[in-house]
Amino acid sequence: MTSPGRLWWLLRRDLKRGWEASHHEYKVLPRIADWSWPFWNDPPQSVPIHLLTGKNDWRLSAWMLASWHHFSERTWPIFIHDDGTLPEEARELLKKLFPKARIIERSEADAAMEPVLRPFPFCADYRKMHPLALKLFDVPHFTSGERFMLFDSDLLFFNYPREILDWVDSDASDCWFNEDVKEGALITAAEARAELNIKIWSRVNSGLCLLPKAAIDFDLCDRALAQTSILSGHVWRVEQTLLMLCATRHNRGGLLPHTYEVSLGKRSAENAISRHYVGAVRDRFYAEGLKRLNAIFFPVEQKES
Repeated sequence: MTSPGRLWWLLRRDLKRGWEASHHEYKVLPRIADWSWPFWNDPPQSVPIHLLTGKNDWRLSAWMLASWHHFSERTWPIFIHDDGTLPEEARELLKKLFPKARIIERSEADAAMEPVLRPFPFCADYRKMHPLALKLFDVPHFTSGERFMLFDSDLLFFNYPREILDWVDSDASDCWFNEDVKEGALITAAEARAELNIKIWSRVNSGLCLLPKAAIDFDLCDRALAQTSILSGHVWRVEQTLLMLCATRHNRGGLLPHTYEVSLGKRSAENAISRHYVGAVRDRFYAEGLKRLNAIFFPVEQKES
């Protein structure tokens, strides 16, 4: 039973964010259970999609994956990494919607990664500290091929992602990221040069990543965690900073066009291919993103409602 305090918090939140966001979270978000993809028997692409999810955002993950399949017009291998909180209800629905997806339970991942990270004690400690570390360490470990895509749950697609598909089809070994709204790295350019001999990339956002496994350097991550001030910053940005350092050391790639949007505005650009709804605009995931996709995925229901 929901406590009175929780109910009061929800009421205040819903009044603050407005009816549209609340309506689409409560009424439209669960509709993803009725989505279907008729092409699961098509040969999957060679590059897998990885995502980290749990009890708070698994339905967002389902909408993200549905939007990606719809607009990419292809079938993909999917790896869903449980952050340790994924409920059984989520497992059942995700397997129903994405029948060939592999769900990697946290216990399985912990057992697999313990020997892998044993030579890298600072990496191992960071992985125990925060689940976002799974994006950095577990994803390349569980990728059998040479490249992977890493998508956050609060990412949605609205148009054909030509640049991403060109990367997939080209066998390129470049690293590509969203461009953040401002600099979020937990290391300065001067410190990166002095301690790691790296010239950093600016405004890297790890909500959408196209990466070769060869770029992910656990030894570099261990040294960065040990020798720099990264861990004194916001823990939510550690994984993003380490991914940036790995890509910068790899020295191929950069930032995707602005049409792969990260923004703080009320509405995305008309030509946006995707939008990463970062925390400050998470309510727009519902009020804008789900509103747009609901009309595409469920046109009959949308017309009648």
